[in-house]
Amino acid sequence: MNLRLLLPCFFLHSKSCFTFRNFQNFIMNKSNCSRVVLPQRIHTNVFKNVIVRQISTCYQLLQDKTEKSLCLTKGDESYFDFKELECNSSAEQRMGHFMALMCEAFKLSEEEAEDIVECYPFLWKEFFHKSFTHLKSMGLVKTTFMQYPWLISMSPEEIDSKLQIVSTSFPDMGDVNTCACLFKYPNEKIDMLISNWKKEAVEFEQPSKFHFLAHALKVPIGKIMNQLETKSFLLSLSYSRIQEGVNICLDAGVQREDVLNDLWVLRNRPIKIRNRIETLLQSKIPVKPWVLRARIQSFKTYIEEYWEEKQDMEYDNNLSSYLMTRLKCELSVVERMMKVFPNLQRATIRKVKPNIDYLLVVKCIDPGLVIMTPRILCQKLDTVKDRIEILETTGIQYSSLWMVGRSQREFDDFVKRWKTK
Repeated sequence: MNLRLLLPCFFLHSKSCFTFRNFQNFIMNKSNCSRVVLPQRIHTNVFKNVIVRQISTCYQLLQDKTEKSLCLTKGDESYFDFKELECNSSAEQRMGHFMALMCEAFKLSEEEAEDIVECYPFLWKEFFHKSFTHLKSMGLVKTTFMQYPWLISMSPEEIDSKLQIVSTSFPDMGDVNTCACLFKYPNEKIDMLISNWKKEAVEFEQPSKFHFLAHALKVPIGKIMNQLETKSFLLSLSYSRIQEGVNICLDAGVQREDVLNDLWVLRNRPIKIRNRIETLLQSKIPVKPWVLRARIQSFKTYIEEYWEEKQDMEYDNNLSSYLMTRLKCELSVVERMMKVFPNLQRATIRKVKPNIDYLLVVKCIDPGLVIMTPRILCQKLDTVKDRIEILETTGIQYSSLWMVGRSQREFDDFVKRWKTK
C-alpha cells in the first residue's frame, strides 16, 4: 500500500483535522481491512517531514480547485472546504460567512439575518453553498426565503426533485415561491398528498381544494399555499368540507379577507358554523370567523357584551353625556376631568361603566370623589377592588381616592406610612 498516494485522497474526503489516528482509520476503510498496522517509522521525524511536504502539495492543488469551483456542495464527492480543515477556524467566523451569504443572495438586512440564525441555530452548519445560487436562479424572492430559510439545507438536486413532483400534477404551482411549503416533506409524502388531492377533486370544478380556496377568496394560489406553514390541517381536510365551510361563511356575509385571515374556522363542522351564524343573524350581530370557532362560553359572553355595549350606546352615545348623567355634574366638570387625565378622552362607555358601577353602586362612594380622581375610571376593576379592600381592612379612612389611582409602589408606601403612625 502506497501511503503517499492515499494522503491526497484523505484530505479530499475527510472533514476533520489531520491526525495520525484519523489517517490510520482512513487507510483501514480504503483497504477494507479489519486492522492495519502502520510501520513503526510512522512516528519518526523522517516520516513526518514527508507528510508535511505532501500536505503542502495537496493544499496548493486543492486551493486552485476551490477557486475554480466555489459552488461545490457537501453532497458532492469532490467537495472540499478548507475552512473546516483549519484548526483556528472559529464558529463565529463560519456563522458570519453564512450571514453574509444570506444578505448578498436575498438582500437581507443584518437584523433579518440575525433573526434567522436565532430561529434556526444549526442552519449555518447544514446549508449548501450551491443552493444559494440555485434558489436565486429559480426566482426565490426574499419574502419566501424569510418564511422558509431551511430551503438552503437542501441540495439543488433535492429541490428539483420535489419541484418536479408538484409541477407535473399542477403546472400552475410549479413556482418555488408557491410550493416551497411542501418541501419540508419527503418526496414520497408529497407524491401521496398530491395524488389524494387530485382524487378528491374529480367530482369538483377546481383541480384541487387549494385552487378552490384561491378562486373563492379571489387571491393567488401562492397566498393559499403559504397558509400551510401554520395551518397544516388544510393538508388533510377534505375538499367537500372546505367548500361547504367557505360557502356558508360567504353566504352569511363574512368578508373574504376575514375568512382568509382566519382559516381556522374551517376546522369546525359545517353544522356548528351554520347554527352559530343563525344565532348571530337573529340577534343582528355581525358575523366574524373567530366568533364562529370560539368556545361556547366565549360565544355566549360575546353576545352578552355586544348587547350591553349596544344598550349603553343607545342610552347615550356620548361618553361626556354618560359621565354627566352618572356623576351628576356639568359638562364643564367632565371637560376638566378629561384635561386632568387625557386618557379618559379615548375611553369608552364599556370601559368606564364597570368601575362606575362598583364605586357608586356597590361601595356607595360619593361621585365627587370620583370627579376628583378621573384616573380611577380607566384602571383595571380588579386593581380598584383590591386597593379599596386593603384600605378598609387596614382601617384607613379615606376622604379622597387619589392613593387608589397611583402606582403600586406609591400605594404600598402610603399604606406602610399609615401603619407606622
